[in-house]
Amino acid sequence: MLRIYNIIPGTPVYENSIMDNIFTLIDSVKFNNWIEVNEDIYNCNLFKRHQEFYVLYLDPAGIVKKLFLTQCTEIINFMKEHINYAHCEGIDIAICPAQFNNAVICNHDGQVFLLYPDI
Repeated sequence: MLRIYNIIPGTPVYENSIMDNIFTLIDSVKFNNWIEVNEDIYNCNLFKRHQEFYVLYLDPAGIVKKLFLTQCTEIINFMKEHINYAHCEGIDIAICPAQFNNAVICNHDGQVFLLYPDI
């Protein structure tokens, strides 16, 4: 049986403190301050400034959590292949640079959000 998290590109990371940092960042930004960008994400400076990203998969039930270290081009290609806002298709992932100063959040409905904690 193919698990969706098995198709996320990158190297698995087994470090709970990194997951904690990502959740802390997500929790620090109120949902009404999340910036919905959808297809415009590919023009975002975040992907131009960083070469590596942590990618956290969280299933909709919140049970399975998987963390990967992924190259920028790999995660962009993955997103283009598996996230489609027009068809409401996506995957529940958070994409975050090592500085944990902002993030891209994708959901299973194909929505993509930018998070900046200082907004």
